[in-house]
Amino acid sequence: MASFLFFFFPVLAHSLASPPLPPPPALVQSTCSLTSNYAFCVAALQSDPRSLRANDVKSLSAIAVGIAFAKARSTSTYASGMMTKNVTAAFGTCAEKFRNADEALRWALGSLAQENYDYACMHVSAAQEYASQCGRLFSRRSPAVAYPAAMAKRADYLQRLCGTALDIISQLVDAP
Repeated sequence: MASFLFFFFPVLAHSLASPPLPPPPALVQSTCSLTSNYAFCVAALQSDPRSLRANDVKSLSAIAVGIAFAKARSTSTYASGMMTKNVTAAFGTCAEKFRNADEALRWALGSLAQENYDYACMHVSAAQEYASQCGRLFSRRSPAVAYPAAMAKRADYLQRLCGTALDIISQLVDAP
């Protein structure tokens, strides 16, 4: 019986593991090779199945901004939920900052659709800054309140998504 379990559990665990991601399409590879973090860019874009069908850098830039937009929205919701569980008003202010990031990314999507890449960059940069402000809110409290690790992780991830989106949009700005 023990030998059966010894054999069965690894087989079961292996069969339940998610399949490996397919290699990224050539467009994703070439676009991400011009970003500051190739591996992060590829992973982020592959998290959205639309990247497999994207046919130009403009499409990938909209996908990257859309991923950041979704992260900003979910982080705002998360911060709002934490405010109801804690009395720390910093969570409420953080939720507001992430709602502002959400709005800035919505504007960025509109600017991309109009091929106004400078404005798209400006809006994504604003969203990135809003995400960075949350941590400072906690340290400025008197007495200082520890910045929750889960919140810091979400803010950092959004900042990295915005950085990747900026790197991709800049390829459109620099295009001939």
